[in-house]
Amino acid sequence: MNIVMLCNLGMSTGILVKKLEEEAGKRGLDVTVHAYPMVELNDHLDGADAVLLGPQIRFALNDVKKQAGNIPVMAIAPQDFGMMNAANVLDQLLELMGE
Repeated sequence: MNIVMLCNLGMSTGILVKKLEEEAGKRGLDVTVHAYPMVELNDHLDGADAVLLGPQIRFALNDVKKQAGNIPVMAIAPQDFGMMNAANVLDQLLELMGE
């Protein structure tokens, strides 16, 4: 599964990317997460299975959903981002994707 995470590319986003991949690995899921600035969304939609938005850009959720078309899009809850709760983020994303 290829996940695109949109953010402002802060250090904390890199930590969550790593934690999401580790959590997926624990569950036996083949997941790759790449973080990009929101302005690069269109460059990275091809092949994406889901798009995550960092809480600092959750205001753009509706616009990103329009751009993403049929690709599931989810804003990460500020509390999950702040606590780096990769398990909860992955649970919510899988539910959104119907898996």
